[in-house]
Amino acid sequence: KMAGHMGAARVTTQNLEVVKTDAERGLIMIKGAVPGSKGGWVTVKDSVKKKLPDGVPFPAALKSAAAAAPAEAPAEGGEA
Repeated sequence: KMAGHMGAARVTTQNLEVVKTDAERGLIMIKGAVPGSKGGWVTVKDSVKKKLPDGVPFPAALKSAAAAAPAEAPAEGGEA
C-alpha cells in the first residue's frame, strides 16, 4: 500500500513567452511547456518579478474597450 496523495496541485511555470494571440478564436500561443492535461484550464498572469515597460498591453485588456475610444479628436478652429 502506498501512502500519500499525488497530483491535483496548482503549478506555476515562469518565464514562458506569448508568441501569438488569436482574439477571434480565443487562442493564446505559448512557447514552452504548459503543465496540465489537454483541454484543461490555464491562468495567464503578468510577470511579478520585473517592472513592465511603458505601453505594454495587459492580458485582461479587451479589444472592444480599445475600439470604443474615439479615433480622432475634432480640430479646433475648423469649419463652422
